[in-house]
Amino acid sequence: MKIKSGIWTPPVAFVLLLLAPLLYAQTGKRLWVFTAPDQIVEYDTVTFAAKQSTKVPAALKTPHGLQINHRGQILFTPTPSEPDAMPEPKFWFRNGQSATMLDRGLERKRTAVGSGTSVTESVPFPFLSADGEHLFWFTNQSHKLERENLDFSVTTAFRAWRTDLAGGQREELAELAFSECRCETGTCSETCPEASFWFPDDGVGDFFVITQWIPGQIGSVYQDSFLYQKAEGKWSAKKLPHAMPRVLDAVGKGAVIIEAVPDAGCCGWENESNDQTSLLRDGKSVVLFNERARYGNNNYDVSFFTRNATLSPDLSLIAMTISSTARAGEEIRLGDSGTSNLQELARIRKALTELPAVEVISASDPGKRSAFLPHAILVGWLNEKEILIIQDQVLVAFNPANGARRKSEIKVSDETQVFLR
Repeated sequence: MKIKSGIWTPPVAFVLLLLAPLLYAQTGKRLWVFTAPDQIVEYDTVTFAAKQSTKVPAALKTPHGLQINHRGQILFTPTPSEPDAMPEPKFWFRNGQSATMLDRGLERKRTAVGSGTSVTESVPFPFLSADGEHLFWFTNQSHKLERENLDFSVTTAFRAWRTDLAGGQREELAELAFSECRCETGTCSETCPEASFWFPDDGVGDFFVITQWIPGQIGSVYQDSFLYQKAEGKWSAKKLPHAMPRVLDAVGKGAVIIEAVPDAGCCGWENESNDQTSLLRDGKSVVLFNERARYGNNNYDVSFFTRNATLSPDLSLIAMTISSTARAGEEIRLGDSGTSNLQELARIRKALTELPAVEVISASDPGKRSAFLPHAILVGWLNEKEILIIQDQVLVAFNPANGARRKSEIKVSDETQVFLR
């Protein structure tokens, strides 16, 4: 707690704790489900009755590339079937009433330079805004020098900007430039930095997180993370205490963040390091999930991790899905440097019979568990008391406080088909 001139100034997280229920009550949640091959159906969150449906492009065969915000706006960005192929030049956007195709602004130019070739490339990713008034755009723009058909060097700059819903009136928000990098293996992504980004599922609001990283040849390297925030109409960035490979949830303009550190395994191995998930609040980090401490799986090539995690509306609880790289009944091999341990192997096999599972814990005391639901996948907090989960491929509302369930008749295969906004 901070005191200035005799006035108590509470921590940001404390203020959020007081305001969260009021803010939640004003917005509520909306629920959509993608139904193959081309329907988005909205359901009532209390009765689970279908309310309305929207037809989406036939090209949308899976939910990948699909976005929906609380306003009911829908954006679909097709992804190429081949890794090195150029994406489609246009994307589909529905503003809530009508749909249109918008230009994505792809750029790829090749120019002869001496004995090599200069290649300029930019693949902007468009995203919905939380307020439904704008589109946000993120891109890694690269200038490569190729020699003898190999990448020789690259200069990369991450850029973020905002437009109106038609893609016009561009407003620059952020730029993160990297120094020129020599592509030592002949492939720039293996040795040179670029930026990844995260923002809440409901769309970009008044903050987002950028992480500088190197994809790598045998493992990724995460260097720095920056929190971009909007205040009084201006955007500014501040460096976070450490690099964040995976942000799972964040509230209060990034004042409270749930982050995961994934396994560093590569080259066919799944369990080379310790998966962890932590809560960062008021500059302090608290471990929520520790793979090795919980499962003691050092010797075997099975990794346990948090698939997703989210804070309750009042910030008092955290719900998460715990998953594994193996399934119950599968053969389990020793790790790269593991030694046989029959007790450990039996413990791992028993744990696998419950996964995936949803766990609800206290945000202030992670050791205090409110619920553990085997064979379930978390979608998110449906309201201030209930989480929405998938069990037996059906959506179920569950109250961690009293164990009450409300089972729907909505069938889904996994959480990517469900949009809780």
